[in-house]
Amino acid sequence: MKSNEGFWRVLDKPDQSSHSEDCQFLRMLSSIERWRGSAIPDKVGTLKSKSVVVLQPMSEHLVWGRLPPGLKLSVGSTVIIEPSTSRCVHRNVLIGRVISPLWGDGWLPVKMINPTNSEIVLRKNAKLADVYPCIALEDFDHVQEQRVFQNVAISSGSSCGSLSAKSSVSGAKHFSDIRLDEMGLKDLNLNDCEVSPFWRSKLIDLIKKYECVFSRHSLDCGEAKGFCHRIRLTDDRPFRLPYRRVSPAHYQKLRETLDEMEQMEIIRKSSSEFASPLVLVWKKNGDLRLCTDFRWLNARTVKDAHPLPHQADVLAALGGNALFCTMDLTSGYYNIPLHEEDKKFTAFSSPLGLHEYNRLPQGLCNSPATFMRMMLTIFGDQNFMSLLCYLDDLLVFGKTEEECLQRLELVFQRLRDHNLKLSPSKCMFLRRSVKFLGHIISQDGVASDPMKVEAIVNVSEKDLMEVDGVTPSVGKIRSFLGMVIYYQHFIENCSMIAKPLFQLMTGQKRPRKGRGVGKRSGAIRKLTPADWTDECRGAFENLKTMLVNQVLLAHPDFSRPFILSVDASMSGLGAVLSQV
Repeated sequence: MKSNEGFWRVLDKPDQSSHSEDCQFLRMLSSIERWRGSAIPDKVGTLKSKSVVVLQPMSEHLVWGRLPPGLKLSVGSTVIIEPSTSRCVHRNVLIGRVISPLWGDGWLPVKMINPTNSEIVLRKNAKLADVYPCIALEDFDHVQEQRVFQNVAISSGSSCGSLSAKSSVSGAKHFSDIRLDEMGLKDLNLNDCEVSPFWRSKLIDLIKKYECVFSRHSLDCGEAKGFCHRIRLTDDRPFRLPYRRVSPAHYQKLRETLDEMEQMEIIRKSSSEFASPLVLVWKKNGDLRLCTDFRWLNARTVKDAHPLPHQADVLAALGGNALFCTMDLTSGYYNIPLHEEDKKFTAFSSPLGLHEYNRLPQGLCNSPATFMRMMLTIFGDQNFMSLLCYLDDLLVFGKTEEECLQRLELVFQRLRDHNLKLSPSKCMFLRRSVKFLGHIISQDGVASDPMKVEAIVNVSEKDLMEVDGVTPSVGKIRSFLGMVIYYQHFIENCSMIAKPLFQLMTGQKRPRKGRGVGKRSGAIRKLTPADWTDECRGAFENLKTMLVNQVLLAHPDFSRPFILSVDASMSGLGAVLSQV
């Protein structure tokens, strides 16, 4: 049904009636994501409770269960949660069927009803429900289905046209995959495009035209034309820091990574009088990322004041759009070359020798400013109008498929003209909802990213304590509040709820740098176990609870008037710009 052009034509029209069951059903289908991967399992797994759950009598509950660890999950795909066939499930509990997206953590909601007059207690690790993948008609055997259609078409000549059209729709997925494989872009996933096969074919033609802007591997980055990074120092006296020791088991992987980067001309061997230590960072997939500790160099660097876009300004420009495309530049900073005279400053030491960067590395204090200046030079006239750029992240939006493809072609053309490349695995085209800057963007509004929220909710009270487990840590509390404040616009009265936690950091300012550091301007109060009160504990739990309650913020409509609400007192003032 999603392959039918009429399906999306209905969704593109505004709701004339908020009680239209047909439109609500179609919108539910539009959010369904097919199972990714070559093999579709018959059953994903069984959900189990991770704590004791008490079901109140004559009540409906939403209980969260988790899939067993170690399963191969298709993150982002839609699954169906159904009653379990196991005999271990409580007989008096009714399980409702639920359609939900599958996240990497394995947590899924289960709708449970207790129809009895007494409480029902579900023990820890109790089986709740079974999880199955959503299977589309296109996921069945295309070859066999196509043969059936051909045989029927031969036997009944009058219906040949309609049947051949059905078989072509069923084979659309394989055709697009074959075309991408021919271009060497097998990592580019177009099966999640929420448009008809006609527009998907138009998208493939556009990608074919600009296939040079897509990378073929992780270090296949471009080299921006007309841009270079300069390093201005306040003190050019050389410094030489010793390298950090590396486990002998990692020597081979380090050598391979350095050789690969040298072949791609990202780094080169150096004879510089400067040396910063190399830092090895291991990714979740086992790959090695090379970082450099540039703190000594940054302390002597003249800072660049070029601003980065404000998150609120970026998200406020998306109203009235139905389709979104997100793109990410391959090895973003490596796309900008370093000035020849400044390469010696970026030299880094390791057990395998001294190297220096040919491209802009991560860790330099002015790297974000230089990169943002380049992006605004290339896309500045279209920023906030047809696209959004935040460092190496690009978001293209549009009201219709045709408008979105036109804007995509403009982006591809400018990327090609400036010799920049995109990472195919991080590109999502023609989607009804996408992830951008830690938020879920859709036509209806902006929501928080469930995976980010889960990481915050999983922070326990013990994680905020010092080594002794009872004394609150100022640094850990500051880190927790930093994560929460990022989503403060989704939490009503966030500052008021977090006030007890902010009070713990009162008088905990870091000592000033420069003259007078040794003088005591005031005693810094050290926290004790008694400072972690019930109010602090309640604020900590309330903030996590408020984040779990998903709130959708509607896009502002700048064609309508706004309401300015102000409030002032002897201790402060505030203002809120809202729209009804």
